[in-house]
Amino acid sequence: MKRGKSLWFLLLSHHGPSRLHRTFHLRVVGKDVYLCARCTGIFLGFITAFFLFSALSSATAFVLMALFPLPTAADWVTQTLGLRESKNWIRVGTGYLLGVAWGFFLSFLIGGNLKIFLYGLMVLAVYYGAIYTIARKTGMLRNYFHGR
Repeated sequence: MKRGKSLWFLLLSHHGPSRLHRTFHLRVVGKDVYLCARCTGIFLGFITAFFLFSALSSATAFVLMALFPLPTAADWVTQTLGLRESKNWIRVGTGYLLGVAWGFFLSFLIGGNLKIFLYGLMVLAVYYGAIYTIARKTGMLRNYFHGR
């Protein structure tokens, strides 16, 4: 695989050949392109958030920003622990919710609402802390990075 091709492959799919079922396969100008299913949802949710943000109160947007990553975290953790195998439609849906949350998060920053943005950082820290604790207790990351 050429260096340029492998970089694009990694950026768009970030899955090894054994996990390409977690991507969407497209044929573009005679080339195979693989798009990560969850990232496709994140991108769509991110775009939606910018249109939706101004229609919501800051409190509503904050609550959604805090809750919408939960399905993504649950899907990723249960899949990585080997409790179940997710489906692409679930990955797109949970990615969409995560993208909306990230879009709101960035909208608070861009809009100058630093107080809610900082609260968002605290929510993010709680998510990372919880996932790290689960990963540490179960050996999940070791298995994930070793392809088990």
